[in-house]
Amino acid sequence: MASDPKAASTPPSTQVKQRDPGIRIFTYPKLIFIFPTMIAALICGIGMELIGDRTSDPIKLEKAEVAAKEAKGEPVAVPAAVTLKHERFMTSQNLLGILFLGIFTFNLLIMAIDFPRFTVVAIVLLVLLGLFFLLWIAAYFDADLLKPARVLVGGIYVVANSGFYFMVAAILALNFAVIYVTRYLDYWEILPNEILHHHGPLSDLERYPTLNLKFDKEIPDVFEFLLLGAGKIVLHVTEERKAIVMENVLFINAKEEGLKRMMSRLEVRVTTDQEVSQP
Repeated sequence: MASDPKAASTPPSTQVKQRDPGIRIFTYPKLIFIFPTMIAALICGIGMELIGDRTSDPIKLEKAEVAAKEAKGEPVAVPAAVTLKHERFMTSQNLLGILFLGIFTFNLLIMAIDFPRFTVVAIVLLVLLGLFFLLWIAAYFDADLLKPARVLVGGIYVVANSGFYFMVAAILALNFAVIYVTRYLDYWEILPNEILHHHGPLSDLERYPTLNLKFDKEIPDVFEFLLLGAGKIVLHVTEERKAIVMENVLFINAKEEGLKRMMSRLEVRVTTDQEVSQP
């Protein structure tokens, strides 16, 4: 009995087309760039624990010891005030406090002011020019620039115990956790056929077409880019008067590459459909 070729042939396996995951773009507040302060707080807290959480002022201790010896009638050798201040400045607890405040100040400047590329270059050149001018004056007049610097820094004594540093780190870590969780309240999803804007606690949704989509990448702040690769993405959507601006996008180069690949696939798909529709 001849077998039926139609019954013998097996149908080809159907492949389920998977949905393109797209690209999720989250925007973050400026507070995200203060993470170096949290790291500095942890380092300073550990450092204070290692030195026994010593916060006493060496100059005050020296004066107390001198007063006690004078009360007993013992001979006292009083060191110079400049020497005492310099030794106090070089103590571990003071250097840790200066490290923390220095990084904290740098973070505040990054969050307060945008530093474009040309601005950073101009600032560096001005600083180098100022240093050259000061060195030239010192060489011409045979002046000792270190002496006023020692007097200036000698009056600086900032110290905090380990509990303060650890509390600062814990507060910042809590803020970062809240930012990470709440980022899903407002984010963008770029798909091959549409752009989705998820926002609000009830996940409100706005849809935009991706046809003829164009985008720009901007680096408004060099330091923010160096810290977390942050920048700005601007989407130009068809039939939308205003561009879609996404501030403080982290690791923006990876997002840019993903958008380029998606737009290339979209362009190939649109071109193929147009070629098929032509007679």
